[in-house]
Amino acid sequence: MLTALALTFTASFANGVSTEIPNNISTDFSRHFTDAKNVSWVKEDSYYKASFDLEGSEFFAYYGSDASFIGIAHSILSDKLPIMLQAGLKKGYSGYWITDLYEYSVKHEPGYVATLENADQTIVLKSNDLSTWHVEKKIKKD
Repeated sequence: MLTALALTFTASFANGVSTEIPNNISTDFSRHFTDAKNVSWVKEDSYYKASFDLEGSEFFAYYGSDASFIGIAHSILSDKLPIMLQAGLKKGYSGYWITDLYEYSVKHEPGYVATLENADQTIVLKSNDLSTWHVEKKIKKD
């Protein structure tokens, strides 16, 4: 589930289909994110995703079909990464630029997903240990 969510963070957020949200999910969301603005929901394969603004940043909250809270994510700037992850990007991927960078928390465990590109390919990296990156996906460009 973690990998699926991590890869979803880098996907287009318009892929889901707008749908009615079960009351228990919307109630839980409203209770935990009282200051959320511009909330929109989509139903993905096996979960619901809320996109919303909070304190000037865009966030994404994920709920299971059973209304269980799965996790939360938000985009960040590269200077907000832990120093070891910053160094790993500079050392291993100097020929790439960052197109998406998200911090997420699933069951209170933090992680990061970075999407990098150069002229030839797109790479999705993930870190769960706050010090090393692991390649999740590579896509060759045409």
